[in-house]
Amino acid sequence: MIITQDDLVKGISEKENIDLATVRKVFKSAEDIVFLYLSSTEPAENISLKIFNGLNVNRKYVGEKVYSKGMFKNLNSSEHVNISANITKYYKNRVNDNLFVR
Repeated sequence: MIITQDDLVKGISEKENIDLATVRKVFKSAEDIVFLYLSSTEPAENISLKIFNGLNVNRKYVGEKVYSKGMFKNLNSSEHVNISANITKYYKNRVNDNLFVR
């Protein structure tokens, strides 16, 4: 099952009785703000955005590196940032508690 952003927007609109266009506008603003936070600070600054209780987006700086071993010998890796999402143990436990009555 794949749940898209459109599915979330429609679900929130129906559940909260909010105009669909308004919910889409809020989602677009949230997306723009997350992108702004991830791309507008100093590259070397690590960032953790707490999107929901239990869902985080992390940005980690990776400096320039020259590999000197194995098949990638003398390979230069320029500085960059890695971005990843993380689900906390609390959130995983909540999902499991809802799925499996314990």
